[in-house]
Amino acid sequence: MATETVISTPLPAGATAQAVIDNLHNHDLYIKTTSPQLISLKHVSGTPGLDQPCVYEITDKRPVGQTTFKITLTNVAEGVDAAIDGNAPTGPIIVRSKWRAHGQTLEEVVEIDSNIVTNKLIKGNVEKSHPGYHQAFFAEAVKA
Repeated sequence: MATETVISTPLPAGATAQAVIDNLHNHDLYIKTTSPQLISLKHVSGTPGLDQPCVYEITDKRPVGQTTFKITLTNVAEGVDAAIDGNAPTGPIIVRSKWRAHGQTLEEVVEIDSNIVTNKLIKGNVEKSHPGYHQAFFAEAVKA
């Protein structure tokens, strides 16, 4: 059963929506920002910089070891769509998020689909960590 959460953060002074969108379209930056425990990153398919799905294989460090999963990033006019398909000992995990910078706001809609216990755990982690990811994209946008 899927669960959804929305994280909305106002852009700080000096950051434009277009600069944030440009950063979201930078897949290396996106992955390094949203996977702070990154061990390895491998481009699997698609052409970064074009509005087409690009698939990456990511290995990152977790409290119980390391995990490898695939993420698909698709650039859209106002941001990026991200889809993570992973497996955990508790079963499959699908996380779909839509990042949109419009006006003076960055809004992220996240849909999590796994078992009920894992849904709650992932939702809590998203709500705790993703506002920090928003701030990291803003910091890059202000530099631009």
